[in-house]
Amino acid sequence: MTKQDIFSKIQIVDYNNVLEKVLEAKDFSEDVKNLLLSMLYKIENGYEDYETIKVNTTSKKNFLKKIIKIIEEKCEKIEIVKPMSFQSVDLEKQNVNYIVDKEKKSIKVYQNERMMLEALITIDQKEIEISDKYEMFEDAIKDILYKGNIMSNSEIIRDFNGWSWDITTSQLESKNINIVYQNLLILLGNSFMQKWITDNSEEQENVDIPNNEILRSKYNDSFGMTKEDMIEESKIDYIEVLKNILTEKCGKENAEEFVNQLLKTITVIESNINDKQKEIIVDKQTKIKNELDGMQNNKKYLEDLSTRKKEITIKIGQIDAFLSNDKLLKEEYIQRNAKLANEDKIFSISHLAIMLEKERDAYLKEIKKINKKMEPKEFVKNKEELQERYDFFANMSIEENETADEGKQIEKLQVVFLKCLQEIIKKEEDREQFKKLIYVLRYYKYIPFKASNLGSIEIVKEQLDEIQKQIIKKAVESKIVVTFSENEQLNYNILKNMFKSKIANLGNIIYILKYHKGILKIEIYDDNIQEDCVEIEITEKVELNTKLNKKVKIFE
Repeated sequence: MTKQDIFSKIQIVDYNNVLEKVLEAKDFSEDVKNLLLSMLYKIENGYEDYETIKVNTTSKKNFLKKIIKIIEEKCEKIEIVKPMSFQSVDLEKQNVNYIVDKEKKSIKVYQNERMMLEALITIDQKEIEISDKYEMFEDAIKDILYKGNIMSNSEIIRDFNGWSWDITTSQLESKNINIVYQNLLILLGNSFMQKWITDNSEEQENVDIPNNEILRSKYNDSFGMTKEDMIEESKIDYIEVLKNILTEKCGKENAEEFVNQLLKTITVIESNINDKQKEIIVDKQTKIKNELDGMQNNKKYLEDLSTRKKEITIKIGQIDAFLSNDKLLKEEYIQRNAKLANEDKIFSISHLAIMLEKERDAYLKEIKKINKKMEPKEFVKNKEELQERYDFFANMSIEENETADEGKQIEKLQVVFLKCLQEIIKKEEDREQFKKLIYVLRYYKYIPFKASNLGSIEIVKEQLDEIQKQIIKKAVESKIVVTFSENEQLNYNILKNMFKSKIANLGNIIYILKYHKGILKIEIYDDNIQEDCVEIEITEKVELNTKLNKKVKIFE
């Protein structure tokens, strides 16, 4: 029975039953099957609270279908191992909880539901596309997206058990990576992030070059391109798409500031775990500094540009010689192919001619750039741009044999993130979507950072306070929440406690207000279970819109 048949024939879907049918066709051990079923049960049990609290998730139905599809289509072998056993040697050597081989469709994992879920999420992740202009940040972007996606999606088992929301920081691979990922998730939405990381529909891995000259000619602009070139041309520039989405949601200035700080933050994080990334940044910074220093001596700078221009002119002359002489072209064809592996060999002499034309065009473009750099106005502009780039890298303070300050960059990112969030809140007019923003801010404040959470960062406390006031004021005007007092500050002090509450459904929060000798006491309940009690000092006479000692649901 195909996967479509399985889902279509069950009206009220029992996903345990669906998974059991999939597992019947799999050559997994009983222990593996039981672990998968136990994992699915835990996901089902906590998903309602998870979806309510986090907001930026896929639906429960789609998430469960996705997990079952991964097991059905991408897992041929799953081996579970016990710690300190012979089978766990590979995991212990690599200091990991699971090993995934996508080509062999195999997983080796400890006997743990969360680790199993993380392994399944990992095996579903595609090769992330990064455009050439962000090549320097490629490792950092991929690492943050891959690890962030795993931590975010395994949260359903890690922090939700069907009864409570308890954040387990000890099981987070990196708090800082999680923060960056959650920032992106909140601003861009789950659909965008999943399309970037896991959706294979946009992949172009089956791009083939036609195997004869006539079919090749139909490719026009693609003719003369390698398979890698064709794949590169077809890539989506997700960073640019990200910028466009943020520009529409938050304004151009905020979007540019966020992306700029995002790149700094992920680069610092990656440099602390990846020596290769650190070398790239230190080398790049050195080259920019050297070029800036070189520009201090105008005469030498222009001489170096002139020398490079002469080198390029010689190469163009060589290409022209090949293209005007069939014998030389054939010799070049033979020489190039002699150095290439069979799969990389140039298809024909005419194909080489096209490649040489493209090389010639690239050289001409470089000469054009050099000519422009030699213009006085362009010299000044180029120097300013180099200084900006140097400042960009210098701001990260990445040095050899030193650990860069991730926390500082994370805090800077939160300042810009909250500016973007504030714009989103300001623009949102849909009542139901605005309700979700209340949940989003509550969730955001509880995201772990250092020894506490994002809500405790000193640099953003004032900013967060303003955003809470903004949300509450708008919620009151839209009659989403109860107005406890016409005194705006008192009303805010009463309602802001909802952002501290861990009651999954804020619609279930009940307040009982009590007053005694200048103290307004707020008892906070989840139905009949008391969660908290808050006291507010009243220094002047105020009127309340609700009765004292009476149960009041804060959401209307």
